[in-house]
Amino acid sequence: MRSSMRILAREHLALRAVARILAMEAALLARDGQADMDLLDTLARYITEYPNRIHHPKEENFLFHYMRLRAPARCADILDRLLSEHNKEHDAVTRFQNALAACRSGQPGATGELAQVAASYAKYLERHMDVENTQAFPLAIEVLQDADWDAIDAAFEANDDPLLGNTPAAPFQALHARIMALGAMPPGV
Repeated sequence: MRSSMRILAREHLALRAVARILAMEAALLARDGQADMDLLDTLARYITEYPNRIHHPKEENFLFHYMRLRAPARCADILDRLLSEHNKEHDAVTRFQNALAACRSGQPGATGELAQVAASYAKYLERHMDVENTQAFPLAIEVLQDADWDAIDAAFEANDDPLLGNTPAAPFQALHARIMALGAMPPGV
């Protein structure tokens, strides 16, 4: 397996754990209006800093770029869909941040809104990764050539997820610990 595909698999494991924790916190909010607000703040910081600024650009500028070069007709539909979802994700993250801020400030109805927005984002993230994992990545394996993979591997190895390293970045150590405590697959495995 190419190093870029191993990196994507690890990153998706971490993102899937984030989505599941977010869904659990959303369910707690919906059930009794209580959730770990500090954890939600950390999740908001992570989804703001990592998927849209590092993970998606890496996919778009390298993997998707080379797929379009090698097989534009075969790849157009799936890549157009994924790019559209990436573009919409920024708005979803902003809605989550706004709902979290409203809840923190005690605005009426904000808890229910945060529960709905968090649950919706978690479902989106799971569904999006499923499409990438089951459709886009297998197609990449079919259409890309070794020279393409060499360039993609180099680009992917140059970026780092702050949740995946041997020592997670300071703001994300508590999130990493929560993932481990919940029995989620440890990032990097």
